[in-house]
Amino acid sequence: MTRDARDDLAAGIAAGATCTIVGHPFDTVKVLMQRRASGGAALSALGTSRELYAHRGVRGFYAGVAAPMIGASTETAFNYVAYHRARAYALGGESSGASSATQRALASAFAGAFAGAAMSVILTPFELVKCRTQVGFGNGSVMRCASDVVRAHGVFGLFRGFSHTTIREVACGAAYFCAWDVTQSLVPRARLGAFDSASVALDAPREALAFEAMAAVACGGASGVVAWSAALPLDNAKTLFQCSNPGDAHDLPPMKLLAHIYRTKGIAGLYAGARPILARAFPANAAQWLAFEAASRALRDRRQRAVADDDRIDA
Repeated sequence: MTRDARDDLAAGIAAGATCTIVGHPFDTVKVLMQRRASGGAALSALGTSRELYAHRGVRGFYAGVAAPMIGASTETAFNYVAYHRARAYALGGESSGASSATQRALASAFAGAFAGAAMSVILTPFELVKCRTQVGFGNGSVMRCASDVVRAHGVFGLFRGFSHTTIREVACGAAYFCAWDVTQSLVPRARLGAFDSASVALDAPREALAFEAMAAVACGGASGVVAWSAALPLDNAKTLFQCSNPGDAHDLPPMKLLAHIYRTKGIAGLYAGARPILARAFPANAAQWLAFEAASRALRDRRQRAVADDDRIDA
């Protein structure tokens, strides 16, 4: 079934916004833990959450949310478009049913990595402002933080950490979409007469739609856990670099910064913030895929009904 890029864009915006709403509080705790760990004053996820709430209240958990609400929604939308186009290219234009499970998984990994690299240009400025706002720059104001960066380092200062973000996104994208493909292939849809979730129409029986919703939650959540487990050290390096200033101890290229973290803090330093980010990974990505699949199905069915109505009028 041919995908429409407009559907992927609209559904991706809904998915990105949903993921941000669910996951941002966990992300704020993760960023604070990563920065504290680098300075030797590490707290547990619970301790960090309590301290954040005591100083900044509930709003503190959503510090900097405006940046990812815009950036993540835009990035997620174009990410899905790039992913589906790259995957179709990798499969040689064949339908999923004509390819082997291994071919589909490899195509998904390639497409996820490609999409991650492509989207890093969009994502980097939003990630920079989000991380710096979360740790207190700009007094918690996204606009003030962004203005401070531009004032001090020019517009290109917003792209500080581009290489760090790109490496993280390539690894995360490959793991994420490969895991989604593999877990989706384990979902028994034979009784529904469908190969994948895209083949289940909106007017399918309620049992089929409920089944697809559960599959999206399970596969999406599992994909998020797999991807973040693989990419967390890279995310840690990106966070430390973007929260530092030129000349600071963490002002290092990606691989050198990872080596520095390992030398000074060991494995624990590489995985600082693991608890909140892995706790976030399942619900946030489950919500993202549930929103994307539901929106995609609704948009696709509306488009198909419009085409059918036009055909009847022409006839």
